[in-house]
Amino acid sequence: MKGKWHFPLLCFLLGASLIQFSTSWVILPFFLVWMLFFIRSGILFPVMLAAFFSGVLVYSLSAEPIEDTGSPYTGKILSPPKYNGSAESFSLKTDEGVILDITHFVGEGSSFFFDEFKAGAECRVQGEIESFPAASNPGEFDYSGFMQKRGYGGQVEVEHTAEITCDGSSLLGEFYERREMVMDELAGKTSTILWPWMKALVFGEQTEIREETLQAFREWGASHILAISGLHVGLLCGLIYVLFYRSGVMTLSQVKILILSVLPIFAFVAGSQPSVLRASLMACFMAIMWYLKLKPSMTDILSAAAFILLFINPSLLYNAGFQFSFAVTFSLLLSADFLGRDTRAWVLSLRVALISQLALLPLQLYYFYEFSPLSSLINLLLVPYFTLFFIPSIFLLFLAFFSLPEFVYEAFTEILGGIHVIFIDTVLYLGEGMNVQWVTGEFPLSWFLPYYLCFYVMMDHIVKGENRAAFCYGALLSLVLIVHSSLPYINEEGKVTFLDVGQGDSAVIELPHRRGVIIVDAAGPPHFQENRDKIAENILVPFLNSRGIRKVDAVFITHNDSDHNGSFAGLLEDIDVGRLFVSPYDEGDYKFKKTELSAGDTYGIEGYEFRVLSPGKDHLDKNDNSLVLHTALGGKGWLFTGDISAGVEKTVQEAHGPLPVAILKVAHHGSKTSTSELFLDTFEPGIGIISAGRNNRYGHPHPEVLRTLEKAEVEVWRTDRHGAVTVTFTDSNIATVTGFLSP
Repeated sequence: MKGKWHFPLLCFLLGASLIQFSTSWVILPFFLVWMLFFIRSGILFPVMLAAFFSGVLVYSLSAEPIEDTGSPYTGKILSPPKYNGSAESFSLKTDEGVILDITHFVGEGSSFFFDEFKAGAECRVQGEIESFPAASNPGEFDYSGFMQKRGYGGQVEVEHTAEITCDGSSLLGEFYERREMVMDELAGKTSTILWPWMKALVFGEQTEIREETLQAFREWGASHILAISGLHVGLLCGLIYVLFYRSGVMTLSQVKILILSVLPIFAFVAGSQPSVLRASLMACFMAIMWYLKLKPSMTDILSAAAFILLFINPSLLYNAGFQFSFAVTFSLLLSADFLGRDTRAWVLSLRVALISQLALLPLQLYYFYEFSPLSSLINLLLVPYFTLFFIPSIFLLFLAFFSLPEFVYEAFTEILGGIHVIFIDTVLYLGEGMNVQWVTGEFPLSWFLPYYLCFYVMMDHIVKGENRAAFCYGALLSLVLIVHSSLPYINEEGKVTFLDVGQGDSAVIELPHRRGVIIVDAAGPPHFQENRDKIAENILVPFLNSRGIRKVDAVFITHNDSDHNGSFAGLLEDIDVGRLFVSPYDEGDYKFKKTELSAGDTYGIEGYEFRVLSPGKDHLDKNDNSLVLHTALGGKGWLFTGDISAGVEKTVQEAHGPLPVAILKVAHHGSKTSTSELFLDTFEPGIGIISAGRNNRYGHPHPEVLRTLEKAEVEVWRTDRHGAVTVTFTDSNIATVTGFLSP
């Protein structure tokens, strides 16, 4: 069984995925065929079967809901409370085993006493369990699903001190308190330039690193450098080895015992991240095996670490850090012979970066829908710098903090901080020119099998030195990505998606065979929202990326109002926009060349025509001056009405009615000032789409409008109830209408 325990691990993971991911059943026939090759493998075959059914059992049990016993909730605090600028929160594990997020939203100038609570404290909380915000658009981050997979049953909001009582702590709480004390002391004496990086690389918290820097590392596929992982554990073990064994202070056996003692402490200090736990477990296993003079396979040690972590905490399977860590480590272990053939630093760095990127690529596309093909070149600079210089220097400074005079420590942090700023600024400048993103769109789990099969066989041939065969399988691997990215261009179906952007409008039109992409309105957040790019960052751009869209042919802004144009500036930062069309009476500053359209103008693209019905004159009101567009998609008429009132509807009806309209974007979010009976009787739409925010202060859509639509026998779809509404069509007919939150 030596060197083969990764096979049972794969069976365990497949059993787990069959329970958790419905699409995984596609892989089952391939799994059964694969198992046939192991029937004559002695004990390995029954062990693989046992591992498969263990995965099914463990994740069936973890998927069973725990009954909510109701308020009050009693239990223990799992970790110290955290403050994020607007709220304090901590995790509470109830006596029934439910994990709850206890939150208090802090008002301006107010304070609360969560910071007095310690991990392990016994608490009693009054309140109602609320669900976490769920995604309502394709591509949007699903916070509800994310928290559920981490084992959370919901959120309880605490408003008054009388609703919560906590008392006591645990040994774990004392450790956390000491950790915070060390961090506070370090923060006060470390260079302000260097401290955010020390906090990330030693304590596992990236909150103080600039967002643009974190984003650049994500786009380069180098996030693993900043997230404490096996790299950092290995460097720490190497430092201990050099400092204590090579210097003659300790014997090799004593160093191994020291490593076994230090690693659990380091894992705790580093925030107990899955990658740290994995690396620490592996290092402990290796030290024990060395001490016992055993030589196990590294893949067996990795598999054992995975089994232990998943049995202790099954929810780790959904943790991206866990997935990334094991995928990279496993691929590098299988490629060890290839990596060791050339020990030149730049060659080794390039090979490690390339193998790591290929191993992580499906996961990166699954989560982020894009990757940078040139990121390996940037990693040629980042990996040697961080592994050979910066991380060892950070660790040495951290250890020296407890022995160096304060002024010497501060001087060293200033010097290292200055060097690091020069390096990071240089890399950011160089990386800007190399940051070419390949947006593939959503990468389903069913595509993982052909990709990883090609990757595994390719690496197997590379290790054996069979370069021609390796090249062929590398080409097949690339073909998998190319075919997946090309699917929209061979798909005869088009889509119109009315995104759920709250109290606003934004519709994305994808023509069949990806002949063109048109956006009608780009809603922004409410005026009181500080982050003006929130909807662009969280909804519009993720949706476009999930669809594999990097270029938009045209954007129509119906009128100059934040709930229709507020995200256009944010859209420009990530998406290539061809043309911008606005009303002649739109006075908005878009910082982009705009083309004014009025009644009678048309825009054509690949045989599809968008005709402007209004405004034909200045109505002296920005809502009434909205662009009104008519087009034909799927052989049916569509009418986009902006925020026009019943008066302008009458003007449009008199000038252009009756035009064929099967689908109507209901004007002004369902306000009672629009959608008259006469308008509906003239155009006779079969489906009405209303874009409105949940529980909005305007009361949209108005009950009177809903009654009018019902009387006209219009099938109503609402973004506040159905989430994003997607209409699928071909060149000749409307195929389906679906809501993201409902069938």
